[in-house]
This record gives sequence, structure tokens and C-alpha cells, in this order.
Amino acid sequence: MDGNKLIIHVQIGNISLPMTVNSTEEEAVVRKAASNVNQQLISVRDRYKAVPNEQYYTAMVMLNSEIKALTAEGKNDTKPIFDILSELEQEIDELIHK
Repeated sequence: MDGNKLIIHVQIGNISLPMTVNSTEEEAVVRKAASNVNQQLISVRDRYKAVPNEQYYTAMVMLNSEIKALTAEGKNDTKPIFDILSELEQEIDELIHK
């Protein structure tokens, strides 16, 4: 697939989605993501059996995925670490120059 795009189809619930991928690695990620979404749909359906229609399940999975993404985004904040490193560098520079 080097340089060639490939169209694959992944199944989310009862919908087949065509996806364009650039590599086998990207294909694996897309297929894994589709599998994860399907597992989440199954879990939500099992947990909430009395929702008005299928769209509620999909919305719940989408919301849950976004919450996880935003939570993970906050955990990857490296600014405090770099601030500490900067302070340590300044202290070391001060000690060296004394």
C-alpha cells in the first residue's frame, strides 16, 4: 500500500462505513477503533435497555469517548514538568556561576 490509498469498510452497529487508509498500520488502528466502538455499543445496550431508540446508544458512546479523550488530554499536560525542569536549570546555573 506504499503511497496508495485503500478504501476499507468497517461496521459500526448496523452501519457499514467506507474509510480511506494510507497504510496497513492505519488500517489496523481504524479496525481496532471500530471494534472498540462496537464493544461500547454492546455495553451501553446491555446497561440501558429502555432507551427510546438506537440513536441514544450511539450518542452515549460518542459522549463517553469524548469524555475519555478530554480526560486523557489533561493527563498528558507536560507543562508542569517543563516548568520544574526550567526552575532546576536556573538553580543549577546559579550554583555553577557562584
